[in-house]
Amino acid sequence: MNAQTPTRWNPISKGLHWLIALLLVAVWGAIELHEFYAKGDPMREWWKMLHFSLGLTVLLLMVLRLYWRTTHPRPVPLGAIWQQRLSSLVHGLIYLVVIGMPLGGFSVRQFAGKPIEVYGLFTVPQLTPVNHDLAEAIEFLHTEVFWYLLLGLVGLHVAGALWHQFVDRDSTLKRMLPGG
Repeated sequence: MNAQTPTRWNPISKGLHWLIALLLVAVWGAIELHEFYAKGDPMREWWKMLHFSLGLTVLLLMVLRLYWRTTHPRPVPLGAIWQQRLSSLVHGLIYLVVIGMPLGGFSVRQFAGKPIEVYGLFTVPQLTPVNHDLAEAIEFLHTEVFWYLLLGLVGLHVAGALWHQFVDRDSTLKRMLPGG
């Protein structure tokens, strides 16, 4: 182990991890809750606006997290080499999907020519020509591919953390828990 390699995650890395996880649940909840309202109902539009706003927030936080991760080394990985490699693959794919989801949602709105209102504070200007076919293709990826891929990857991530906790009985999970 290098003397510079930490044994624990730093508080900013932990905070970003858990904040993004919480926001992802909120993004999902907002889009699910909009379904309880009829088309044209202002509450339906409010929940959709919240979904888009939270998604863009996740994108910004993920960019910050990637930057932070490049400037602050991760702790020494624990577990067998196959676990470390699988963990790296799953983490990399989670990063790609969590960045790709809001980019996809943003692209759908842009190509559909629909406004993107951010927390009711401002509207993102139309940056692309309208292309409904492209919007539909990206929406399919956003809702039917990336969403289920994200669920599977998060499932693997949680299963790995639980494996380390209850089978390997090492400190992998403890190192990422808040205050741990």
